[in-house]
Parts: sequence; C-alpha cells; structure tokens
Amino acid sequence: MNVFLDTLVTGLPLATAVLGIYMIFRLREDFDLTIDASFAMGAAVVATLLLHGWSVPTAMLAAIAAAGAMGLLTTALHLTLGVPVILAGLVMSIGFFSVNLRIMGEPSLNVVDVPTLFSGFADLPAREADAWTALVLAAIVGVVFVALALFLRTEVGLALRATGVNERMARSNGVDDRRLLALSLVIANGLAGLSGALVVQTQGFADVSMGNGTLIAGVGAVLLGELLVRPSGSKVVRIVLAVLLGTIAYRLVLVLALQLGLPATDLQGVTALTLVVAVAARRWGVPLAGRTRAVVRRRVTVRPNRLSKEPV
Repeated sequence: MNVFLDTLVTGLPLATAVLGIYMIFRLREDFDLTIDASFAMGAAVVATLLLHGWSVPTAMLAAIAAAGAMGLLTTALHLTLGVPVILAGLVMSIGFFSVNLRIMGEPSLNVVDVPTLFSGFADLPAREADAWTALVLAAIVGVVFVALALFLRTEVGLALRATGVNERMARSNGVDDRRLLALSLVIANGLAGLSGALVVQTQGFADVSMGNGTLIAGVGAVLLGELLVRPSGSKVVRIVLAVLLGTIAYRLVLVLALQLGLPATDLQGVTALTLVVAVAARRWGVPLAGRTRAVVRRRVTVRPNRLSKEPV
C-alpha cells in the first residue's frame, strides 16, 4: 500500500507534463526541450508567489500562464528565425535557467510553512495524508485530461492532430499550421508548468534545476504507456490511457528502485535505462508478439483441417 500511495503521490503531478510531451512527441512528431525550463518555471513562479502571500489558485494560474508564454517564445524563434523546434527549445531551456533563478532569488525555496493545496493534510497520519493528497491530485489530473480529450475532438483539435499526421495535406485543406504549432507549444508548456506547480506543493520545495530531464522522462513514460495500451477504440481515449498508465508505470519503477535501496543519486541512470528498455521493447517486442499471434492463428486453422481428414 505504501508503494502504491508513493507512486500516485509522485506520479500524478507529472501526468500533465507527460500529456504535454505527448502532444509534441506524438501529435506533432517533434521534440521541444522548452519543457524542461517550463516545468521549472511553473515551480519557480508558484513557490515565489505563495511565499509572497498569493492564493493557491492565483499562483497556479500565473505559473501556467508563464510556462505557456515560453511556448510562444519557442514558436517565435522557430517561425521568425527558422530555428528548428528542438534547437529553439534547447536555447530556451538554457536561457530560462537564469530567468527562473532570478524569479526565485535563490537556488531553492521552501514552501512547507505556507498554505498550499495539501497543507490541510499536514496533521493527518502519513498514510492518510498521502491518500488525500493522491485523491486531490487525481481530481486535478482527471479534469485536465478530460478537458484536453474534449478539445482534441473539436474542429481545432482534429486539425492539430492532422498536422502531425500529414502537415502538407493539412495545409492544402486550409489549416494554418503556424497557429496550430503555437497553440500546441503553448498548451504543452502550460501543462508542464502546471506539473511543476503541483510537484512543488507535494514535495514542499522548489529547486531551480528540478526540470532537468523532464522531457526524457516524459518520452520514456509515453513509450511505456504505448506498450501497455494497444490500439483499440477511440484514439483520444488511447492517448489519455497511454499517458496516465505510462506515467504511473514510470514512477513505479523509480519507487521500486528506491525501495530496493538504490541511492537517489542513481535515479537518473534508472530513467535512462527505463527509456532504453521501452525503446527496445517497442522495437523488438511488438514484432515478436505479432509473429507469435500469427503462429497461433496458423496452428488453430490448420488443426481442424487435419482432424477432418482422419478416418472415423
């Protein structure tokens, strides 16, 4: 039960960031390293504003807006200067490290003594506090996922998904790919900022480098989710399930690693290994499963024919 609660408390805050990464990595077929900086931006803004007495909802909305604005800047670099999105994101990730440090004023901020979403659970027993924290996080993540799922079913959402499948065909049908690129980057980075704001409030502090590796970890979670969720039913439903299950599975790997006594300093190595395993499983596991199903089907169809030729 402790492992399950730890996985939820540490995994659910990351789910919105992974959802944003899915939008760029799968729907747009690209990489945006701005995610690392926007995650830290959300954490820096919410921690700073909470320490200055702002209300929790207002601080979180400001964190989401600041992180989303970073997506606009990345889009501007890409469209005006012709910089590839991945390189523009790298520039943003490097440059905004200093910006986040300026916002915080120091490398680390402690928010344990200020009101947060979860400060009301501080006096409860540890397991009960974790259960209520996981419940609140599940409600927030559920609302965000449902809202984005409904958006992807709208005309604009369908156009956004179409540009990822075939950008040229989408443009030929009157779709403004430049605006949809800006919209997707704003949403993705805003979701990463929300994730950073939630992580700060669950762990009780913000660190200027806490966003490092968010994109890589998110890609690993996406690949894990795609291994767990097979193509069936609505595509939007598959996206939601893949992101949610992949995030929980990724965090479960890290929680189990800590439970087995692995030092926290080795978790980056575990993240890299998880990504490699997910890529390898996707590369060789799916074809192997397909060949296995083909062999089973052949045996099932051949056996009745053989039986039918046997004398009675």
